[in-house]
Amino acid sequence: MNTAKNTKQGFTLIELMIAVAVVGVLASIAIPFFQQYLRNSRAATFASDIRTLANAGAQYSLESGWWVEDSSTGEFPPELEGYFSKRKFELGSSLGGQWDFEHNDLGDFTSAVGVHRPTENDEIFALVDKRIDDGDLSTGFFQKLEADRYYYVIED
Repeated sequence: MNTAKNTKQGFTLIELMIAVAVVGVLASIAIPFFQQYLRNSRAATFASDIRTLANAGAQYSLESGWWVEDSSTGEFPPELEGYFSKRKFELGSSLGGQWDFEHNDLGDFTSAVGVHRPTENDEIFALVDKRIDDGDLSTGFFQKLEADRYYYVIED
């Protein structure tokens, strides 16, 4: 006796819809965490870079007795040759915009390094401030000096 089994291979439409719904729920949970992780990562990279630039400026000052001169935005100060990569400086910051050194010009300080015209907003720079300063963009060593300028004060 030859009995044929009537079995179907594959998934039903209901099973597929449930699987898609589960994947959608997981994605809606994971994406905000991933975006926050990316923001924190970019803030950490920027904080590291600006501290490295500030340390290069301070080291130059210790060795020469002078501060890095005020430079045009995005223009590598010749004093930093050997202290920081010219190529990395000219590529700009990880948060957009161009690096800039200030000397007795923009704020109430002797020397500072910062970024001019970044593509990111105050929210991410507040994360940077929490990493390297007091968490307030209007006070401390890391400050928002104008609408499109964020600077790390090397010397008051």
